[in-house]
Amino acid sequence: IDTEVSEWLTTKNEELRRWLEKISFASWNYETDLSEENAEKLNKVNIDFSQWKSTCVREASEKLKFPGLSEDARHQLRILSYDIDPSNPEQLRKVNDIQTKLEQIYGRGTVEYNGTTLQLEPGITNLFESSRDPKVLSELWVKWRDATGKKMANLYTEFVELQNTGALEHGFEDLGDAWRQREFFDTPELVQIVEDLWQELRPMYVQLHSYVRRKLETYYAKNHPDFDFPKDGSIPAHLLGNMWAQEWNNIFDIVQPYPEVKEPDMNRALKEKGYNVGNMFRRAEEFYTSLGLYKMVPDFWRHSMLVRPTEKDREVQCHASAFDFYNNDTFRIKMCTEVNMNYFQTIHHEMGHIEYFMAYRHRPTVYREGANGGFHEAIGDTIALSVRSRKHLQTLGLLEDANVSDEEKKKSDINYLMNQALLKLAFLPFGYLVDKWRWRVFSGEITPDKYNEEWWKMRLEYQGVTSPVPRTNADFDPGAKFHVAANSQYIIYFASFLLQFQFYESMCQASGHTGPLYTCDFYRSKEAGEKLLNMLKLGGSKHWKEALKQMTGDTYIRTEPFKKYFQPLIDFLMNENKGDVGWAKAGINWERA
Repeated sequence: IDTEVSEWLTTKNEELRRWLEKISFASWNYETDLSEENAEKLNKVNIDFSQWKSTCVREASEKLKFPGLSEDARHQLRILSYDIDPSNPEQLRKVNDIQTKLEQIYGRGTVEYNGTTLQLEPGITNLFESSRDPKVLSELWVKWRDATGKKMANLYTEFVELQNTGALEHGFEDLGDAWRQREFFDTPELVQIVEDLWQELRPMYVQLHSYVRRKLETYYAKNHPDFDFPKDGSIPAHLLGNMWAQEWNNIFDIVQPYPEVKEPDMNRALKEKGYNVGNMFRRAEEFYTSLGLYKMVPDFWRHSMLVRPTEKDREVQCHASAFDFYNNDTFRIKMCTEVNMNYFQTIHHEMGHIEYFMAYRHRPTVYREGANGGFHEAIGDTIALSVRSRKHLQTLGLLEDANVSDEEKKKSDINYLMNQALLKLAFLPFGYLVDKWRWRVFSGEITPDKYNEEWWKMRLEYQGVTSPVPRTNADFDPGAKFHVAANSQYIIYFASFLLQFQFYESMCQASGHTGPLYTCDFYRSKEAGEKLLNMLKLGGSKHWKEALKQMTGDTYIRTEPFKKYFQPLIDFLMNENKGDVGWAKAGINWERA
């Protein structure tokens, strides 16, 4: 039996590799040129692959019943027997059609503003990051949602029904259940795990939220006295420097704890040091190779899309992503890079995916994935924590090594941690609620007539934000977020924001770092690199808890490293807030249609 199964697995892994290679090229061609022709080609490949897959799933399910299978064979068969496609060809075609349409609506979304047509990147994003005018921000906020989510509402309802049909057919309770089982194998308690993790971190978030709210309220009272700031403790979602209020680092200038301590403008420093898109990518590569990880392959530099193409008639999907073409020498990044610190971090994040792809490329195809989705998202961010450390920014020449008093250094550290918290801590509730909302949609707990209303109830409950203008159920605001339109899981980001601090702490220990966690830079540490690489090479061949144990000694996601990193800031916030924290749970900005 073992020989029969292992021969079958060898054949199927190679067939799967060829299919994934085809799909990756079709996806790449489509996302870098959103034409109807490319959409049709991608659709066709997906449908052909589904036919191959349904046979493979059936055979794998049969073989799983064989007695005496090795642990490895059983693990591979379980992955190959996973399916959520509806068996009805007409329904399957419809799923693929809707998927493409949703992505097209998002990818082609534009906004008319001041007589010009703006795309999300860089136009709308830049305005959103820099404008402090509530009228301008509100206009952009609404128009982006009109151009994207609002056009998806009916499609999304049908999409959910069709995908649930497939999930039920394959023995899952609903699509949410299927997603959780695929991304976090053998973790039936996942829903409880993430809820518990959030409850552990919520008090920290509430401190940050309340401090930021007060600073914003003061700022707008002074600079825009006619703007009516909510009195219920919530923050208007359009004032946080980000289209989805998911990270708040762009309003650092308003909330800086010690404004008297001059913080260097990193975006200006990058430009003054002569950085351009090309050498930002080269610097990121050099960080990885300094740890003993891989150089980018020749194809990467030849064919990646690192900036928005200039052709007038070519639309692209700018959302940054990394591609594995499953042929061992083709790996690419697609993003519309600008020269600033946010993009510099994103480059490290996307390159982390590619390092992972390269580390596990010699595994059987079914194992060419992260230990779980959270691992994949955490790798580049772990590196970025080191890159953003003051020590490393000094190494890059982006920060002067100033001679300052201990008192000033302390203040400067609090400023630094605030900036990091606006990126990391501010994100957590959003990282949780996107999929918590979808799980409730997929399970039928939230019905289509309540999609948007429940979305805003959750955004208030978890994030403490309210919409700038009244919303109705004719709006579909979740669709204004890429991952909802693209049907990609989001809980993996929540997991990754905690895992990255576990990985970071572990690599800092390996590099011999002493002192506060947030000051660690493991650049050039081969010991830290080896620790990471050994885990990356496992790919999906071991349970995620085993991979985590190998890297950190833990078998579960812990919040302690995250808390330890931010502790000095939390002490500062508690002292500033003096118990005046939180927001009223009732009262979303709602219009009864």
